[in-house]
Amino acid sequence: MFDGTKNIYKVAFDATLEGVLLADFNAKIISVNKAIEPLLGYAVDEIIGKDLHIFIPKSLHKIHKKHYRAYFNNPDYLSIDNHRDVIGVRKDGTKIALELRLNLFEFQGAKYAKALITDITKRKEKEKALEQAKMKLEGKVIDNTKELKKLVLQLQKTNADLEEQILKKNEAENRVKKALLVERELSHLKTKFLSLASHEFRTPLSGILTSAILISKKIPEDQKKISKHVTTIKTMVNHLSNILDDFMSLEKLESGDIHYKFTHFEFNTLMDEIIKESKSLLKKGQTIQYKPCQKCPKIFQDRKIVKIILNNLLYNAIKYSPENSPVEISVETDEFVTIKIADKGIGIPVEDQKNIFKRFYRASNAIHLQGTGIGLNIVKANVEGLGGSIRFTSKENKGTTFIVKLPKNN
Repeated sequence: MFDGTKNIYKVAFDATLEGVLLADFNAKIISVNKAIEPLLGYAVDEIIGKDLHIFIPKSLHKIHKKHYRAYFNNPDYLSIDNHRDVIGVRKDGTKIALELRLNLFEFQGAKYAKALITDITKRKEKEKALEQAKMKLEGKVIDNTKELKKLVLQLQKTNADLEEQILKKNEAENRVKKALLVERELSHLKTKFLSLASHEFRTPLSGILTSAILISKKIPEDQKKISKHVTTIKTMVNHLSNILDDFMSLEKLESGDIHYKFTHFEFNTLMDEIIKESKSLLKKGQTIQYKPCQKCPKIFQDRKIVKIILNNLLYNAIKYSPENSPVEISVETDEFVTIKIADKGIGIPVEDQKNIFKRFYRASNAIHLQGTGIGLNIVKANVEGLGGSIRFTSKENKGTTFIVKLPKNN
């Protein structure tokens, strides 16, 4: 047991994965957590009482001190999310990219600044690599355009038939336009992916941190609220874990390094397990109506992959459905096991249906909801890898039904 609120607050403070630094009006460091040590290379005892600008290159000290003092005098000085990317210096002199998120608080009549510090060096390197790749692609498009223009000029000089010359010229120009559209789409998808990934990782982590802080403040006055926050932590962690699993599956599918492990297992038992685990995700009034297959025999499939497929489809049905609505699951069997998962949710617009299994694609009516746009792509690849098929029917604002057919024996 922890000895009082102060002790558990200290434990939570030191357990925070991000670096946390507290400084006073004069930029004197008054407290840091343990995450600062691997992040900046200083032991905690080395930096208490030091000027926080020791983490900033000397050439930037003057301007940074100006910003710091201005922020203390006017908290609206920074952007609405109090977020800044800066160049930091570790104890050994190594320069790294840091993300700072600042907020002010008062304690015993004095103002203090709290900074959440994250090493974003790898993210910046990836952004730089992506920008270089984009420039390279644009260069190839320009080169291709020049070559196509040369081809058009040659056709104009050698072809006596003016109508044929015009036709070939138009065809060449259309190819250039299509090439430009393809390159722009690729660049857009990559940029969108980075944005989505950043959002999807930050939201669960923020929820975890907030709930942990609230827990520390509630002991032992309100056990019910503590239980609620612990449930939130578990849900957020599971959400983040599922995202990571999707990324790992995506990497394996891209590299071709995926090997299915087929075993005999009871399908009804697997469905009961999936439904039980998903109940914590249900919204208010939502229900899962399950119609199992009668006398369903054992099937010979990759149990883990089948669970990933059905989890993904069931979680989507719950996420895109409103409160007080049912999610219906039915299972039939002959030489195949056929699973239908139907919801009464937002549906998929007709114009988006042809792209719904594409990687990173999200329907126009689902952009405001959390998601990475890779789940259905992974589902389809795995279903087909197991020798099965997947299709769906959907009507906007009426709901969607996914139908998965898997062979009982492979």
